[in-house]
This record gives sequence, C-alpha cells and structure tokens, in this order.
Amino acid sequence: MATFESKVSDVFSENPRLARKIPVVIKRLFHESEADFKRRLAAGNEGVQQLAFLQLFDILFIDFYFSELDDYFLNWVIEHYPERFSQSELEEMRVQAVSHLDFYEVQEVLPGEGSYIKSIITGEEGFLRDISSSDKFVKWDVFRARCYRFRGEYYATGSLSLFKPSDKKFIIEKIETAMSEYKYDDFPEFAKDRWEIFFQIERDIREGELNKKIYTRYGELQLCEVRFKVKDLKSILKEIENHSDFLFVKTKFRKDSRTKRKLLRYEFDWITQGIEEELKPMEIGDTTNGIMISSKPLDKFGNATNVEQIGNLYVDQLLCRLEVRSREIVDFAVKYFERIFGNAVAYKRTNTLKLDKKLEMEKEQPVENKQNDEVPIEISEKLIENYYMNLLDEPIPILMNKTPREAREHPELVPLLIDWLKQLENFEARADSSQNRIKAPIEKMKKALKINI
Repeated sequence: MATFESKVSDVFSENPRLARKIPVVIKRLFHESEADFKRRLAAGNEGVQQLAFLQLFDILFIDFYFSELDDYFLNWVIEHYPERFSQSELEEMRVQAVSHLDFYEVQEVLPGEGSYIKSIITGEEGFLRDISSSDKFVKWDVFRARCYRFRGEYYATGSLSLFKPSDKKFIIEKIETAMSEYKYDDFPEFAKDRWEIFFQIERDIREGELNKKIYTRYGELQLCEVRFKVKDLKSILKEIENHSDFLFVKTKFRKDSRTKRKLLRYEFDWITQGIEEELKPMEIGDTTNGIMISSKPLDKFGNATNVEQIGNLYVDQLLCRLEVRSREIVDFAVKYFERIFGNAVAYKRTNTLKLDKKLEMEKEQPVENKQNDEVPIEISEKLIENYYMNLLDEPIPILMNKTPREAREHPELVPLLIDWLKQLENFEARADSSQNRIKAPIEKMKKALKINI
C-alpha cells in the first residue's frame, strides 16, 4: 500500500508545470544552479543524494509558495485531491501543511521509542515519536528538523541535522538577528517564509568548524618534532635533574631502526615551571575566533598543577626527540636546549607532524616495557574525578573567564554555566560507548554547584 507521502509525490509528477520551480528552490536552498546541483549529487554517494532530495522536496511540498497555485503545494493537494487519501492521512497532512522548520534541544532519550525535545527558540516541548533518531540522539543534542504535533505527540518529516550543544547560542543569535532584520514578530511565520535561513545557519556552523583555528598558550596549534643528536647522555640526564621544568614520566625500550639496537629511552614532560618569564613574550592574546587548548599535568593525587605542559621529551643514547605543539615553542626549544645541554646535543632538524603520523609513530615505538604501566582502576577513577572536580576552580573562557564556582554566584552567568555543564554531559554521553571508559563525575559536579538540570 502506498504511503500518503508517495501519493503526494505522484500528484506533483502529474503536474509537470510545477517542476519549473525546482531550480528556484535549489538556488535558494543550496546556493547553486540546477546543473551544479546535479553534478554535485552525481559525484556524491547515496547518502549525500538522499539527504539533498529529502531537503529539496520537503521544502518544495510544504514551505515553498507556488504563485501558479496561489497556495503551498501540500495545501493545494489536500483541497483538490482529497479522494486519494484516507481521513487519517488527511488529518496528518493538514498538520504537516502548517508545520515549519525549527531547532530543538534533546531533553531525554528513550531508546527504541523517541525523545523528549524542546524548541530552543520558542520553548515549546513534547515527545518526538521517532525510533531511528532515538538511536542517534544523546541528552542535550541540538538538531534542526520539521516536527509537527499529531494526536498529542511530535513526529518528524524531511531531513534532520545534528549540532553540538555549543552551537546553541550561535543558532539563537542568528535566528533573532534575522527575525529583527526581516521584521518578524511571529516565529512560525518567519520560519515558513524564510526557510533558507535555517540551512544557511548550518552552512555557517560547518564552515566555521572547518576554518576555526586552535591555539595553545604559546601560538597556533601545530604538532612539531625537534630532533637532536645525542653526544653525552649522562650529561643530558644530569642537567635535566637540575631543572624543574622537566618531569620524569617513565622509561621504555625502543628498537633503533638504523642500528637495530635496543635502547633504553627516558621520557619527560616538559613544563613551564621555572621558565615562565622566558616564555611570557610568546603568550598569545585574543582567541575569540578560535579555540584555546590547555594541558596541565596532574600530581600523584590527580590534582591539576599550576603549570602548563609544553612538550614531551624522549632521550636515549642516540636521539633526543622533543614533541611540541607550536612553531613558536620550536624556535624557543632549539635555543634553550643548546644553552642548557651545551655540547651534549647537536640540533639535527625539525619535522612538522600530522596527527595521523604521530599516532602511527606512537603505535610503532615501544617494544618492551621495563615495568608494568597499568594503573589500578580505582586509582584511575580517582584521578579522573579529581581532574573534573578541579575544573570547578579553574577559569573557563565561556564563563567570562570565571571559575564555575564563581559563575554560580553571578545570576547573569548561571545560564552560561548550565550550557557548559550540558556540553560536558553531552560529550560524556557521546563518548560512553567506548569500552572500559571511566566516566566524568557530572552529577557530582552539578551537586557541588547546586545546579539541577
């Protein structure tokens, strides 16, 4: 038996004059010509093609106003072809015909049934009866979809696009700005008339993610490897002992690919302790259009230290290898190592690393452990808990550089604090499928902040 959606498509095919509007919708929706649209789909996979057609015909049938019909297509079908549909189908079609796109936040997921959702624009909420999305959603996800209320529950039609909780503020600002610019007071009316804005917001977010720069405290993120020839290992190790900016991590054996010798390798964290003043001129300022990442080593109790990790140092009889995260640190490291190690090392070269190359190197290196590196699960759990609880006393950029505890005392910052907690909880839920993963103590953090979401 044909579904009412397929019967609606049949009506459209029977009226070829309406197909002349397809290039107009493609231009507004995808910002490309019909020829470019066809070429892009021909080069894409089945998933890309299916998504594009879902988006195209969802707009064409429900939101695009046909001047030839003096109506929206689905409204026109209901009025002129009612005999093709059952009463139940017509009832659902009438609800779909007045529906519009919206952005929603997932409040709770019932796997295999659906999700409780809430519009981030109007605050309207309800239960979305949709099995397929309930297998993809986690709490606090944000998504764009056309959801219509039918017999007390929401149902979704057309395409669905998923966003991160951190995109919520940007989406709301874009919608509010557009409604003001086009002079709309009523959101459903705005969404019905200006549907292309909902897709433009997605393009802005995706392009922003691609172009967003990542920074460390000392420059834009760039994985680099600095290599020195070792001339006097004992001298290097003795000098390291006298410097507080090196923290011993462990020793491991590696097999040298050239000499085939098995070499004992020493590993150290290189931190800012004792050299903060030398590094100060390299500190970057505004990172408004990027992401700042920080790496603070933990002490033996799992508490974050007040120093920054700027590199990883590996030393054996033949090679001194330093991995850092910015070109600025490379330039500093070469001069600094030559100064403190003197003739015990000789600079060889600097390599720019890609993440996949670094992972490949890490996979190939150790061939034998000198000692068992496994940490008992109860210690690991305590380390993770301490790390996250310590975040409550760390300045957070999205909290206007206040700590979460400080933000809790400022009413104007509480909404930002709630969004930050939602992002953590959403991240944890998405990462929860990995085996043997220790969870962050999100509930304990909320309790400490006296926040219930």
